[in-house]
Amino acid sequence: MMKRFVSLTILILMTTSLVFAATISSPAATVRLTKTVQISMSDLDAEVAKYQAAAQDPSAVDPLQVLNLLINNELFRQGAERDGVVISSSMVDTAYKNQKAVIEQSYGTQLTNEEFDQIIVNNFGSVAAYKQLIGEQLLVDSYVQLKKSDVLKEDPIVTESEITSFYRKNRTMFVSPETVKLSHIFIPYSSDSGVNTANKTLLSDVADKIKNGTLSFEKAVVEYSQDTPSKSKGGDIGWLTMDNEEARLGLGESFFEVAFSLDVGETSGLVESNTGYHILKVLVYSETKILALDDVISPNNPMTIRTYITNELKAAKQQELYVKAVNSLVDELRKSATVRILYK
Repeated sequence: MMKRFVSLTILILMTTSLVFAATISSPAATVRLTKTVQISMSDLDAEVAKYQAAAQDPSAVDPLQVLNLLINNELFRQGAERDGVVISSSMVDTAYKNQKAVIEQSYGTQLTNEEFDQIIVNNFGSVAAYKQLIGEQLLVDSYVQLKKSDVLKEDPIVTESEITSFYRKNRTMFVSPETVKLSHIFIPYSSDSGVNTANKTLLSDVADKIKNGTLSFEKAVVEYSQDTPSKSKGGDIGWLTMDNEEARLGLGESFFEVAFSLDVGETSGLVESNTGYHILKVLVYSETKILALDDVISPNNPMTIRTYITNELKAAKQQELYVKAVNSLVDELRKSATVRILYK
């Protein structure tokens, strides 16, 4: 009797497992353009989970919309294969390296391959998963370029009224921060504390001589500064903005405090930064202000606000054209395909 009970229990467990497996693997949709492919409920659930994890309100994620995206992706894959679009692993690797260069440029720092890989793992789970995303995007881009080049070749026109309207709605975006143009006399820190003490005393004495008029700032730059790039320009080190946090971290608070407290033409006493000893001179000072359309973005960036807005609006219109091309191609693929949505 016990053996029969155990057998029945095993049978029930096996039956339950089969029902559960059937539920997990049941199709959410089938797609056929050149071949029949099933999108399972487990595929859909996994994709919905990804969208929910990235959404501010997970409950707003509509599984049916996600399913349609999976269907569109499959149609793109089959259509691209049918029409001879191939994305090679070398193309994906090149795009991956290019992405590394973009991040390096954005953050102003060089990354080792291992450091970049770790950033990708932290954000996408694995390098392989990220490269898969790159491959899928390359496939879509290449296929859209092939089939909808006429749409993508349209040259969007940005009107003056659009530029003016954007500027008026976003005027507070275009603020020039408090800015100074500086010259300095500089001696960097040494690993020898005795040398540092001597250099500090030297520049302190130089600052006093400049203050009392027995030595000109320009002559002191030539005789004492160890900053070779600026030495030939009278010590000119360019523009410093009050909101430049990277420069603030590199130079230190005391450097900023002195730089923005001096009057134009005034020379400082000895200033210690995170990198060494300075004597500062302010060449130009600009207060915080809202920039006009034809003002340049900054002293270091000659692009005008008008040009910046034009570029932004044009890029937005080009993106709209790309979306239009993608949607048009999706519609054509759907009309040619057999799609059955079984998800309820």
